[in-house]
Amino acid sequence: MKMRLMAAIALLVGLLVAMPGWSANARSVRKQLESSLQVSGTVTIGKDGSVIAHTLDPKAPLGETLVDFVNKAVAGWRFAPVMVDGQAVTARVPMHLRLVAKRAEDDKFSVTIASSYFGSNEAVAQSDNPGSTRLAPPQYPKVAQRMGGEGTVYLIVQIDRGGKVANVDAEQVNLRVAGTANEMTRLRDMLTAAAVRAARDWSFTPPTTGETANDDNWLIRVPVDFVLLGPGDKQRKEGEWDTYIPGPRNMGMPWAQEKLKTAGSPDALPGSGAYPLRQGATLLTPLG
Repeated sequence: MKMRLMAAIALLVGLLVAMPGWSANARSVRKQLESSLQVSGTVTIGKDGSVIAHTLDPKAPLGETLVDFVNKAVAGWRFAPVMVDGQAVTARVPMHLRLVAKRAEDDKFSVTIASSYFGSNEAVAQSDNPGSTRLAPPQYPKVAQRMGGEGTVYLIVQIDRGGKVANVDAEQVNLRVAGTANEMTRLRDMLTAAAVRAARDWSFTPPTTGETANDDNWLIRVPVDFVLLGPGDKQRKEGEWDTYIPGPRNMGMPWAQEKLKTAGSPDALPGSGAYPLRQGATLLTPLG
């Protein structure tokens, strides 16, 4: 089991029709299917918040049309100026995007940039952000295994000044199997319980420098991936199209809900690990 969303190896059209389901009632749920692709790159932000330049991973299977679409969207973005020591600076930050394709009429597809994650300014010290020291994976629930249930649990973890977990809950659970509403709720609950139980024993390193070093606590996102692999099965790889049914977003955490309002969706996180809820750049315009 890997602690990160990994893309399924299949063609986009096949992904949208081939997701496993438990019952005939799952057909209505399939309408919620999304196929998505994570795309990494960088964006250089001017002192006024405008985009000076950006790059995209040349290995991403985008094609000319999608590359043009993303390039035009990014070029039109506007950010809040990136501040360092109280001064606006030109900042080059890691950029991670999630493109989502949905089936439209006449077997056509609509593609949007659904979510984004911007890492820390390359000039910012690593000690300015919280990090992880122990992220032991959870036990796969046996009932979920028997159901063939797979999915990704996006956790929000609040850590205290000692690096211990003060609070933890699931922000969203995306599933890779279709079932009835009750079946999917049950599976989401099982995966959430397993991930939360494991997270209570995790440990982290609070920031020791930067403007948040004196805070009482910090919020971190951790994606936990539940994947069943049989003999001869290959692990899903990042950078390829993946299909899932997105779960509802949980904003009802009293200890995190105010900051979650401006944090954006979690599913653009770039890989395994722990990610500060506070990103390295704040996008002011729509994603596109």
